Amino acid sequence: MTPIIILAALLVLVVLLYLLTRSVQAGRTAVLRPMTSYEGLTGQIGRAIESGRQLHLTLGQASLVGSANPTSVSAMAVLDSLARDGCANGTPPLVTVGEGTLLPLAQGSIQHALSEANRSGDFDLSLTQFVAHDTDPFAYSAGVGALLQQRVASNIMMGRFGPELAIIAAAANRQTVEPVIGTDDPTALAVAVAMADDVLIGEELFATGAYLQGSPSQIASLQLQDILRWVVVLFILGTAVFQLV
Repeated sequence: MTPIIILAALLVLVVLLYLLTRSVQAGRTAVLRPMTSYEGLTGQIGRAIESGRQLHLTLGQASLVGSANPTSVSAMAVLDSLARDGCANGTPPLVTVGEGTLLPLAQGSIQHALSEANRSGDFDLSLTQFVAHDTDPFAYSAGVGALLQQRVASNIMMGRFGPELAIIAAAANRQTVEPVIGTDDPTALAVAVAMADDVLIGEELFATGAYLQGSPSQIASLQLQDILRWVVVLFILGTAVFQLV
C-alpha cells in the first residue's frame, strides 16, 4: 500500500509542476519574495566594471558525486550567471575551487560564457584555479585568502564550507572587499552571518537558479515548494487541533 501512496504523491507533484510551468510560460506573473542577498549578487559585475578590477568567486569543497551535490550545483548556477554577464562586458570572473570535480565545470562555464560573448580567444586557464583538495580545508582557505591579495572587486563564496570560511572572509575584510556568502553548513553559516551582510542561508542558495536565471521550470519549482510548505503547515496544525479535541 505504501509504494502506491508514494507513487500517487509523485504523480501529483509532477502534474502540479507541469501546470505551474505552463502557467509561467503563459505569462502569468510569478512573484518571488525579495532577497537582498540576490540583489547584492546582481550588482557585483557592475562594481567590477566600474572599478576595473576582477570579481572573485570560490565554489567551496563539495564534490559533485557526493551527498552535497545540490550545494555545488547551486553554486555553479551562480557562476553561470556571473560568468555570462562578466564575459559579455569583458570582465570574466576569477574562479577558485577546492574539489577536483568542480574544476572542469568551472572551466566549461567560463568557456561557454566567452563563446556566447564572441570572446572565445580570451579564455585563460588562470581564470579557474584549483587551490587545495577537500581533505585539507584550511590549506584551501589559506590559498584563497592569498589570492584575495590581488586587486579584486568583490569576493563571492558559494558552496560547501566549514569553519575555514572565517579565514577567507577575514582575508576579504582586510582588503576591504565586501563578501557575499551562500552555504548550507550550520558552522559556516554562523561564521558568515557574523562577517557578512549578504548571506544566502540554506535553501536560499538552492533557489539561485530561479532568481538569477528565471526560467519557467525553475520558478515553477519554487512555487511548488511553497505549496508543499503550506500543506505541511496545515497538516501539522490539523494534527495538533485533532489531538486537542
